[in-house]
Amino acid sequence: MKKVYCDISATTPVNHEIIDFMATTQKNIYGNPSSVHKYGQESHAVIEKSRIQVAKALNCHQEEIIFTGSGSESNNIALEGILKPKDHIISTSYEHPSVINVLKKLEENGCTVTLIKPDNDGTINCASIMKNISNKTKVISVMFANNELGSINDIAQISKMAKEKNIIMHVDAVQCVGKIKIDLEKVAVDLMSLSAHKFYGPKGVGALFIRKGVDLNTLLNGGGQELNLRPGTENISGIAGLGLAISRACDNIENNIDYIQNLEKAFIQKMSDYKIDYKLHIEKRLPGVLAITFPGIDGQSLLMALDLKGIAVSFGSACSSGTTTASRILLDAGISEESAKSTLRISFGKIHSHEDINYVATELNNILKRLSK
Repeated sequence: MKKVYCDISATTPVNHEIIDFMATTQKNIYGNPSSVHKYGQESHAVIEKSRIQVAKALNCHQEEIIFTGSGSESNNIALEGILKPKDHIISTSYEHPSVINVLKKLEENGCTVTLIKPDNDGTINCASIMKNISNKTKVISVMFANNELGSINDIAQISKMAKEKNIIMHVDAVQCVGKIKIDLEKVAVDLMSLSAHKFYGPKGVGALFIRKGVDLNTLLNGGGQELNLRPGTENISGIAGLGLAISRACDNIENNIDYIQNLEKAFIQKMSDYKIDYKLHIEKRLPGVLAITFPGIDGQSLLMALDLKGIAVSFGSACSSGTTTASRILLDAGISEESAKSTLRISFGKIHSHEDINYVATELNNILKRLSK
């Protein structure tokens, strides 16, 4: 049976070159990076090379990058490290749980939280943010692109507005790095989270951009690694993998975008050729990320039927899989509960071929005919 993994938004397979590089690093570079001897300095050099690679990919300074254990940890460090009781934060209702749950905790500890719902195009309206700003607003936190919808927010405009109001801007860019170009010289965000496993790197390692002049409180106590914000002996091979992965993803980003968008167009054309009844919700979206409703079809049943054919897709986000309730994110974007329960997220990446796309469309057509009966 052919196997086609179409859940790139949840995670990506690790690039073979990166697996080999990490294995070599794990085998040969094992000194403690904090040690002053040759073995320690070899490890330290690997980490700093990766820091340079991340900075080059995002167009920022290497000293503005710290390494973490995940995008979720980066979000926690950023938000808990900057907000104090009585501070006000504006965020969105469709953030990742690593933002939403932190905000709930901060609210319990005395912060005021305002959550903005997306418009029907899946984006956050700048005017809605503006009208909720008060003299106590310290942080605006908006994800660069939504993980379920693929909709892309105007972070450049929102961050410009935040800067004019002297408000700190945090962005969860976990879904975006390697999918669209991000230039931190042009986008004036103060804090930005990313995760290696979303751009064909290893799981269990992430990074946080902290613009010069932004001071975060220490949440974890230890030996002072990573600006004293993420203490503990570093994951050398994981960080090495992240550095190489972001270089490969961003160096070839324009070619990758073109290739993935061509796959997406071919898939949509194939569905039309088969006369499949579907609705594609978001027009301006991340390359290859499709939130598609199949009217009258139970999304969970469709997912399982596709899985039996070796095709992996998503019903809701990876963090809420296993549930048959309508996705809160889809509902907040103005999608009806009935449609939300019939919506799958299909996400393509550079690992896919046109043969893969044809297989998915053909099997999807066969399954929908059967389920509709």
